[in-house]
Amino acid sequence: MTLPRKLPDSAVPWLRGAAIQRVFKALQKEGDEVRAVGGAVRNALLGEPINDVDMCTTALPQQVIERAEAAGLKAVPTGIDHGTVTVISSGVPFEVTSLREDVETFGRHAVVRFGRDWAHDAARRDFTMNALYCGADGTIHDPLGGLEDCLARRVRFIGRAEDRIREDYLRILRFFRFHATYGAGPTDDEGLSASVRLRDGLGQLSAERIGAEMKKILAVRTCPPVIAVMEGTGILPLLTGGVARLASLAALKSLSDELPEARSPILALACLTGFVGEDAGRIARRWRLSNQERSVMFRAVEGYASLLQALDPAALLKAQMLAWGRETAHDALILAHARTRSAARNEAGFAGLHGLARSWDIPVFPVTGHDLITAGVPKGPALGSAMEHLRRLWAASDYRAAREELLAALSGE
Repeated sequence: MTLPRKLPDSAVPWLRGAAIQRVFKALQKEGDEVRAVGGAVRNALLGEPINDVDMCTTALPQQVIERAEAAGLKAVPTGIDHGTVTVISSGVPFEVTSLREDVETFGRHAVVRFGRDWAHDAARRDFTMNALYCGADGTIHDPLGGLEDCLARRVRFIGRAEDRIREDYLRILRFFRFHATYGAGPTDDEGLSASVRLRDGLGQLSAERIGAEMKKILAVRTCPPVIAVMEGTGILPLLTGGVARLASLAALKSLSDELPEARSPILALACLTGFVGEDAGRIARRWRLSNQERSVMFRAVEGYASLLQALDPAALLKAQMLAWGRETAHDALILAHARTRSAARNEAGFAGLHGLARSWDIPVFPVTGHDLITAGVPKGPALGSAMEHLRRLWAASDYRAAREELLAALSGE
């Protein structure tokens, strides 16, 4: 394979932008170098979206601040103890980190010192495809030979996989996430073997870190094969405390091309737990899901089964949208569709239901409590009973009955 020396022209619009070029110009002084690093370079080579740009420099953090401010840029010492300064250029933030070497590591924590050796800086990163740099003109710098791995979509640890994992056990999960997102072919043998051997180290991680990383994995369209590997090697059961339902997860992900709403990692988690509220609750506690995430998952799990059993699913879907809102009701419908697909049942009715979930103009119940009191209904249980009776009449009219019609029905006219 002939390896490129510069990023291809099609991959560098982000690098030619005025905002990043101002940062290069401001910091490249007195013999110091500045390079973009990691995800932006990797994604440019792979044709993947670039969300943000990290940069490295031989300049010290205080020099970065002084030079940025001298050039009229804003500098925020977001992680200055670890050498990171956020430089804001034309409203765009760039994390600029001085070159570092790890002196000691304690799980995710490390004692670092600043240096000027690009190879040493690269050696402290996780995967070879993340140890790629490029200059302001797009010239690629590859101190560890990661370019070939990147272009081959091979996710490989830098140096000994076991050493990298012991530095931070979250790298086990990152290994699987990066393979799901960028990898091609089977997982790297050494990386997988080391991940399996050291899997018990995941117990040293906080629930929040595990939950955040697992949600990132479950958000990936192509995660089911990786989840299957995690299940088969005993890594996933350590995190979930139960058996994964892989067929349901695969069915959900197969829907995501036609249904962007199906890409939710919370829905993926509901599928992984087999749509069982008890299992979903266990993982919600294990991974410290937010109250909002728990609500989304439990409502979807609660609602999907009712939709599958309903004689008139369109009517029930409307009722769920009125009760829970459009998004939550559609989540339940998506789970019902995924469950149907995983069981190889007839999916013919779902297209119309998804259209209904997206486009139905959700009405507002036209009768208020004040209306009922004015009509002579006494406050208390009678008021609630009358309101519920009118809501049933309204639903029976397919939510078309007007206020006057409902009040007339109440009075027996």
